[in-house]
Amino acid sequence: MNLINLAVFSEDTKLQESGTPIYPLQGEDLFFCVPRVGGHKYQKQIQAIIKKHKGIYCDQSDVDMSEIYAMWLGEYITDFGGALDAENMEELPFSRENCRGIFNCKSMHESLVPILMTKAGNFEFYLSEEGREAIEELKKR
Repeated sequence: MNLINLAVFSEDTKLQESGTPIYPLQGEDLFFCVPRVGGHKYQKQIQAIIKKHKGIYCDQSDVDMSEIYAMWLGEYITDFGGALDAENMEELPFSRENCRGIFNCKSMHESLVPILMTKAGNFEFYLSEEGREAIEELKKR
């Protein structure tokens, strides 16, 4: 029987809140610092966005969650880099306005948004040092 050190699930709470760099394209410089998806704080943020944009009595089955996730990313990503402005091909600096602009673009709702949301739900991006060490120990087996 292989016993597992439960530290492999130890997450860094600072990374959960401040975000960790997530690279949507392997080998490229484009990154977004995304807070952890799935916790209570995230759920409250999502519900607040739905309430603000769809109303308190909206039918949940009529809510386009891709649009809601895009709004969440626009509000809560803490940094990004490696993104070029499509108009002038210069690097786009991080600002809340630029972040919202990226995720307000409907073409991102079917590609970039699900990539970031999926990766932000993966605990391995948010591991504490103890968790990383425990993972390394598992790999040595």
